Amino acid sequence: MKKLIPFLFALPALAQETIEQRLDRIERENRELRHRIDGLTGGGAAGSDGSGQAAAQDPDRIEMPTGFGKVYATDEGVSIGGYGEYIFTQRSGLTDVADALRTVLYVGYHFNDKWLLHTEIELEHGSTSSSSGTTSSSGEVSLEFGYLEYEACEYLALRVGMVLVPMGLINEQHEPTQYLPVARPQTETRIIPTTWRELGVEAVASFEDFDARAFVGTGLDGEEFDAAGLRGGRQKGNRQAADDIAVALRGDYHCAEGLLVGGSAFYQQTGQDGTSGGATAIPDMDTLIVEAHVDWRPGAWIVRALWASAFSDDAEAFAMATGNNLAERMDGGYAELGLDIAPWAFPDTEAAVIPFVRFEHIDTQAKMPDGLTADSAQDNRIFTVGLHVRPIEQIVFKVDYEDWDNSFDRFHIGMGYVF
Repeated sequence: MKKLIPFLFALPALAQETIEQRLDRIERENRELRHRIDGLTGGGAAGSDGSGQAAAQDPDRIEMPTGFGKVYATDEGVSIGGYGEYIFTQRSGLTDVADALRTVLYVGYHFNDKWLLHTEIELEHGSTSSSSGTTSSSGEVSLEFGYLEYEACEYLALRVGMVLVPMGLINEQHEPTQYLPVARPQTETRIIPTTWRELGVEAVASFEDFDARAFVGTGLDGEEFDAAGLRGGRQKGNRQAADDIAVALRGDYHCAEGLLVGGSAFYQQTGQDGTSGGATAIPDMDTLIVEAHVDWRPGAWIVRALWASAFSDDAEAFAMATGNNLAERMDGGYAELGLDIAPWAFPDTEAAVIPFVRFEHIDTQAKMPDGLTADSAQDNRIFTVGLHVRPIEQIVFKVDYEDWDNSFDRFHIGMGYVF
């Protein structure tokens, strides 16, 4: 940790631009802007993050995977894209792991000026076989999303099918080029269970500097919640329990150039009128997830932060029925800081070279029901330092080190792409 202090104090010094460096940076940013406009803009109503037409046509407001954006740039026909992610993890005191984490194929279709189709098929862990030297779990093939989109007007689109739940910074923009470290944050894995998709209807609206989304549809299966969080409750469209309908609302305000501030909320009775093992009744389990986030890109700096909390009012009855140590409240949050030093270190390149740090604190046992003891292993503080390099906008190489206060530390090497 002490070795990191000089690195952190050196970052502001790197940001002092000379006039020549400033001109180089502006020229580079203009080239990137023209590249994105040429490849991504068009007459669509919604971007990859669910924003409306105005946002989809403004590359300063969102980052769009190239394949996804192409469907909006065509009048009719098929668009193909995708992304992939491969990771090596060295775990202190445990077996190291190399993983073909995910390979995703996007196929979109523009029927006419009103109707579009979006689909993503994901292969996880390189195979559906369960044979592995580090796990008994198998890989899987899943529908990451698949929905029809109707462009009602310039400012409103409607979606029906399997959509990404509009929460957080990562769930809707989870391609490896979109975030700095190798691993997704724990808060957006265990409290907001990214990648999280549900069957239902979503309205997507955009007006001037404000974007809003509303979702109604299926939700989580609370029977699978546990001390580590809500992630086990995802049903992934597989013959889902659908007795209890979920709702989600999200708002984002583009306060200034490069600055996004927003938040979202999700509510559902996750008991699904269900039973545990076909015998034990599960309570209603009113479940609420709320989060607030900020994404700020002042010049070469990248600043991202998010806080999320989840509440379950029947945690005590659930624990008595199932033996799972579910909390009444879960809390998590993180902040990331990165600086693209390429304009100063490599002024003639279009690459991005971003040293970064991230601090995260997550406690999925933050408030326990009376009589239940919190599992201290679920209270994690994680400090990450690393380097994120994009030789071109669609390819990324990453390396980082995670320092966990109460678990094994992890060293990652990652590679990813979007097309």
